[in-house]
Amino acid sequence: MNIDLRPLPLALAAVVLLTASPAFTAPSQPAPAKPAAANTSAPAEEKLPPVLAPEQFFGAAAMGYAAAKAVPHICHKLFCYCGCDITDNHTNLLDCFTNFHGADCHICQEESMVALKMARDEQPIAAIQKFIDENYSNKYPFKEDSPAYKKYKSVRQYTTSGATGAPAGAAQGGSGGETCCAGK
Repeated sequence: MNIDLRPLPLALAAVVLLTASPAFTAPSQPAPAKPAAANTSAPAEEKLPPVLAPEQFFGAAAMGYAAAKAVPHICHKLFCYCGCDITDNHTNLLDCFTNFHGADCHICQEESMVALKMARDEQPIAAIQKFIDENYSNKYPFKEDSPAYKKYKSVRQYTTSGATGAPAGAAQGGSGGETCCAGK
């Protein structure tokens, strides 16, 4: 199922993403994701930081935290394109939900909800990474790639065409105009 989220307001997009899956539950008790097709779970020895309790938020923030809590091992393998890698020293999307940053950032919230939806649709991590990169990299507010962004590009699980390292069809940084963190 392909969903084009661009014309939808954030709240409506969140409802579509979370209710389009048959395993939908309230944000306070997210349903566990179905096992994804390939490499979406962390090794048993990998300990990830805990996501803040979604119950302390409301609306899209609660849904973003619930999504991150449902699939932390996937969020840990995604890059957040809001600029928090520079402003908050984050290295991946999960970092946004281990503190209060994700409460105010629609980019973080949307990325986590997309990750949950795709995991429930049993998409492999490479497909999730590619979808997030193609749909959110144009929102990255900086012209230069940060060390965290460069590291992510070197370990992501899909290959790109072209010399820039950006997913095919994705705009390079600084062109999106929609940010939450660049002004901090």
